Amino acid sequence: MINRILGILVIGAATTASAGDGLSRHILERAASCWPTQTAMRGISFSADVHVSFTREGQVSAIEIVDVAPQTETFKALAKDFADALKQCGPYGTEGMSEMDLNLSWPP
Repeated sequence: MINRILGILVIGAATTASAGDGLSRHILERAASCWPTQTAMRGISFSADVHVSFTREGQVSAIEIVDVAPQTETFKALAKDFADALKQCGPYGTEGMSEMDLNLSWPP
């Protein structure tokens, strides 16, 4: 089973405050550095939407996986791995934001 993946392309990011795509991109790129790739991911397409809550210090306090495509157990596991990477790579400079929606896609 494919356990982890590296390399994400932000195809869109909406935030509950106006921090812009730069902050979302920075957080996704930093999380990707904690999310190793397996060569088995070649030729596979995957996307996920996650809602992230942050503490005042920029640590991830909660993550909700909103959507995964395609809807299979393997890709749901990849989305969970990404959520784990988000938690491991904190704290983030969230510019005072407490929540953020992130949209990611593989391949980059």
